[in-house]
Amino acid sequence: MDIRRLSLWEGRDATYMSNGSFFVVTEDQGEITLELSVRNGQGARVSPLCLPYFRGTGSGVMSDENGEWWRMRQGLYQAGGMYFSFPSSKDDHITTSNTYWSVKRYGTEDEFGGVWKYSEMKSREEGNRYKVGKVDLVIPGHNVIYMAYSITNLGDTILRGNPQWTAVLSSPLVEKGTYINTNAKKFNVFPVAFRESGVNRFVPNTVFSDLRKAPLLKGGTADASIVPSPTGTYDYIIGRLSDDPISWISATNPNDQMTFMLYTQKEQNSDEFSMPFCTIGQNWYGRMDAPWALFDGATPQVKSLSLGFTYGESGSSNFALNPGETKTCYMAALFSYIDNQRLASLGFFSNETKPEGFMLKRTKSTFLCEADTAFKALRKVSKRLFFRAQNGGEDQ
Repeated sequence: MDIRRLSLWEGRDATYMSNGSFFVVTEDQGEITLELSVRNGQGARVSPLCLPYFRGTGSGVMSDENGEWWRMRQGLYQAGGMYFSFPSSKDDHITTSNTYWSVKRYGTEDEFGGVWKYSEMKSREEGNRYKVGKVDLVIPGHNVIYMAYSITNLGDTILRGNPQWTAVLSSPLVEKGTYINTNAKKFNVFPVAFRESGVNRFVPNTVFSDLRKAPLLKGGTADASIVPSPTGTYDYIIGRLSDDPISWISATNPNDQMTFMLYTQKEQNSDEFSMPFCTIGQNWYGRMDAPWALFDGATPQVKSLSLGFTYGESGSSNFALNPGETKTCYMAALFSYIDNQRLASLGFFSNETKPEGFMLKRTKSTFLCEADTAFKALRKVSKRLFFRAQNGGEDQ
């Protein structure tokens, strides 16, 4: 087990966490995870996360002499990776993903043999005063990073927002034939936003129940669960998750036998929250606005698949915290090699949640992705760390 601080670029620091086989690198700016890596079947260490060619390495977009190319938006300047957004994903206000986080403490723990980190950010913006604390945990034998987010309203009025969690993925995981699985039941495609230059592949504002039969704009249907050859389209799909205790969404490369999975747990009491929707962003070289292209209307330069969870539809603010109220959610990201060629190449029919992990099944073929599906370790470690943060460093 290993945990240490890194200096990536001037003014841009990060934390490295490892259990020997699974590596995680998360930078302080935006608390964005830049790397989740394991070895594939050929021995290469690979990460599924997309770090687009235009990602800035300076201290921020406002101080970059080329800031106008990024539209002076910090979210574009540090695009990619995996991150949590609150109260929204826009740069109009201080958000969790566009501001600097402070790493308060990190170390090892004995009960589960893991390494942990506690970090937090605060917004003192008028009408937008809140604090978010985050606990990261990596434990032995699991190719998983466990994350707990605790949001506190520091203002005098109700704080509203839309918590979102996003992982932007690309090659080598995302290639033609990569397939998406989830326990969401109903889906809806949103039209391309006015600030985005692109074309939908699927019919917007149409509800459908099977991701494999998504209605096409040009007529007919297509399998939206399979990555196609470049289509020059961009679609943002939202799915209503099932009532299962664990919500999950995954992307699997059948050739490399690699799978990436996000999962989260339904709230268990009034002090917790969960996100009832999954999100799927399919950018098959479909963004023609800078910096996704060299200039507006130019040839798209980025192919990516974004998976995540959200509390509500884009632009909504249904999540609410009373003054002084705190709520916590628990999430995890898994990245693993599937040591079963038939299962990986043909796809799994079911994903059964067990205490020891996720059992992927296809007829008689099975593979267990080891994970703490009950978040037992994260709940115990984060409870202690959140308590210490709220009580001046004193243990519970």
